[in-house]
Amino acid sequence: MSMWSKMKQRIFKNFIKSPVNRLDFTNLQGSYFFGSAAEMHESIFSAVNKMSNMLASLPIELYDGNYNKPTDCPEYNLLSNGFRYFTQFDWLKDVETMRNLTGNAYMMKFRNVNGQVVDWGVIRSDACEPLIDLNSGELWYSISAVDNRLFQQTMYVHCSEILHFKHMRFNGVKGINPIKLLQGTLDYDQQIRKISLDQLIGNNEGFIVNFETQMDDDAKKALVQNIASFYKENGGILIEENGTTIKRIERELVDTNLINVDKVTRSKVAMVYNLPEHFLGDANSNYASLEQLNLEFLTGNLRPTLTQYEQELSRKCLTDAQRAKGYHFRVNYRSLLKADLATSTAYYQAAIRNGWMTQNEVRMLEGNTPFPSPIANTLLMSGDLYPIDTPIADRKGGEKQSESTTQNTN
Repeated sequence: MSMWSKMKQRIFKNFIKSPVNRLDFTNLQGSYFFGSAAEMHESIFSAVNKMSNMLASLPIELYDGNYNKPTDCPEYNLLSNGFRYFTQFDWLKDVETMRNLTGNAYMMKFRNVNGQVVDWGVIRSDACEPLIDLNSGELWYSISAVDNRLFQQTMYVHCSEILHFKHMRFNGVKGINPIKLLQGTLDYDQQIRKISLDQLIGNNEGFIVNFETQMDDDAKKALVQNIASFYKENGGILIEENGTTIKRIERELVDTNLINVDKVTRSKVAMVYNLPEHFLGDANSNYASLEQLNLEFLTGNLRPTLTQYEQELSRKCLTDAQRAKGYHFRVNYRSLLKADLATSTAYYQAAIRNGWMTQNEVRMLEGNTPFPSPIANTLLMSGDLYPIDTPIADRKGGEKQSESTTQNTN
């Protein structure tokens, strides 16, 4: 046994693996996962691509207790500006894609000799395994170089240094792989596609040949062979000769009942990923507006996922002192709730006229530069639209109201 092996056994002898999920039976390999893009089912690709794109397009912001944006968090600065060759969109999309295809996604901090975080790394799901120290109860992660088998090394990283985003857990630390839950559906879908392809490649037209005279078996076979050769060599054209009649029997390329299998697959993929079926091409879905569709996706899928991201980032990227100051991460999903132009206009008008949004806040939400006037940063109220702290006497008709109030008091 090598020196390193002896040290590792001595140091980590009290570690045990996190209990395996009871639904996580095998290491799924094959046609669904994922030697190439062509091996991934279209519904899976559509669902994962849509979820990862939508999450990656939402900005992650860091706020303090007064909802200002602090700049003294190096972990956030790296994530926000992008690390290595990643942009914020890149790493968010990669992490969310990995989470939805394997059930787990990991990111690791890298520190310099002074203990400062200087880089992040996205860790492959099959290279990372949770471990629990039996003595302390602490959670560690075993990270292996799975792409370099001949020189494979393993390092053990404390859970505070790893961001772990996961699907639903069951009897363990790791999330359940949603692809494995769909394995039966995908197997069935693949078999049906194979049957359909075999029908498409094969001959889907038959014939009934009537002979007016009696013929022995050899003569019948020779005549049938002659008809088949003539059919093949002349593009499907046949000529009836004296004493022979030919009747075509046309068969459908694919059984109409098989078409419903694709709908069932899309429906089950949407169910596992908590997606509206309309996202996967279901033309029969009925939504009154885009806002209603996005709201269903937000409440059933995206909001719980964003909460996981916010809490994991706040727990692993902030110090106790920063959390005591009210520092917290927040993902702004307001853009998903944008409706049509008329609805958005009515929403902003109500916000401005009722004094809970300023004109510049509306402009910034719409991507416009703030207006330099101080009034644009002041909460207004209708009457019609004064600064909210304007005295009653200075408002239109305020003199009469003030006099009336004085008389009633006297």
